[in-house]
Amino acid sequence: MEDAKTPEPASRSSGNFDLSRFRRVKVFIYTTNGLFSGYTYCQQQQRLLDALNKGFFTSRLQPYADFLPLFDLDVYSSAAPPRRMDTAYVRKSSILMVGELESEAVPCQSNCYPLRRKKTLQAVINLPQVILTGNMHSEMWEELQDALNRSDQFIPVTDVDFDPPLPGSIVRSNFVAVNKDHIIYVGK
Repeated sequence: MEDAKTPEPASRSSGNFDLSRFRRVKVFIYTTNGLFSGYTYCQQQQRLLDALNKGFFTSRLQPYADFLPLFDLDVYSSAAPPRRMDTAYVRKSSILMVGELESEAVPCQSNCYPLRRKKTLQAVINLPQVILTGNMHSEMWEELQDALNRSDQFIPVTDVDFDPPLPGSIVRSNFVAVNKDHIIYVGK
């Protein structure tokens, strides 16, 4: 899969979605039906993980909580040849994981996301059709089970290897957010 820069959409809005108020993030979304590779948008000072867990708002203050909007995307499925789409809305509950490929820098003041020292927990995460090997991060006093039992729906994993490789020959990602509802087991 090629990481070529996709040009900005000709119109900086899509219906109620005013793109000028957001920063663009290149992502891949893996579901049991295939892989979507395209762009989503987060609020200027919002991380992708927070947009997944808390949603974000359009210019009309309508929440995008249940669906993740994607723009300028390629769809890979075992049931059909790859296809290009302008826009798609992927239901978050069907997402196994979301990986960040590239994004604009988060313009953030020093107190935007206060840095806290975290403990790295190596983990093997078994999802339907794929096994992830990477690092989870927890508070210094937490263990693996504590990190899994947080209230957030998507949990962050860094330095991830995929077995087997994902469609589009994706074998590794620096960051993925894994949907806890689809985890079969986690080991270390």
